[in-house]
Amino acid sequence: MPIVTLITDLGNKDFYLSTVKAALYREQVDLDVVDITHHIARYDISQAAFVLKNVMHHFPTGTIHMIGVSSKSTDNIRHLAFDYDGQKIICADNGFFSLIAEKKADLIVELNLTLDTDFKNFPLRDLYTKAATHICRGGTLEVIGKRTEVFERRTMFQPAIGDGFIKGVVAFVDHYGNAVTNIHKNLIKQVGKGRTFLIGFTQKGYDIDRIDERFDDSSEAERIALFNSAGYLEIAIVHGKASQLLGLELGATVIMTFDD
Repeated sequence: MPIVTLITDLGNKDFYLSTVKAALYREQVDLDVVDITHHIARYDISQAAFVLKNVMHHFPTGTIHMIGVSSKSTDNIRHLAFDYDGQKIICADNGFFSLIAEKKADLIVELNLTLDTDFKNFPLRDLYTKAATHICRGGTLEVIGKRTEVFERRTMFQPAIGDGFIKGVVAFVDHYGNAVTNIHKNLIKQVGKGRTFLIGFTQKGYDIDRIDERFDDSSEAERIALFNSAGYLEIAIVHGKASQLLGLELGATVIMTFDD
């Protein structure tokens, strides 16, 4: 059964998300729709890209990802479909793909589907669903779009580094209040070189001096650091909300300092 995932900033309060799913099922009943998240901060493609980058490798080959963040049509925006690493990504030409790509896409097309409706107000529902279900039925990208090599490029905010520090930010806060940073374990290994360290926050006095392997290694209400499944440093409080208690809301600074 084909898998279609959704990452949007629509939330669950309004009916907009339901109309997107209805459009998918109207076109292709036999598919599995996976809600990755609908709580991306409004128009924040960097956050959406961070989420997909963390979960994409868990999905099987052939999965189709629809990105409904900052995708509203204007007269000068294009809508693209990418064949990338065995999966398909459908999104606006707003820089999203450049934020997740670690290598060149196998194929990029600019969508040019002829639709019965004016999709300019809601391309996620009226255009992306058509493209996704076409792929679900075994259709190729060349049928629904024109080949292109051109797409908008942006750069993901990267941690600042020095000989004795890494300064990053909170890139995502999950449902449990855990704060996922943009600091990857490979960067820590590169800069830290095995040295002891402290992980500090805006709120002073809550430094962490170790990285645990799992939540179960710690006691109730203890603040901990660990790597998530994608290798990014995550700050948590066992059965608590680190984002609130440690001031680690989206964009908050996290700094690792290493001993000489």
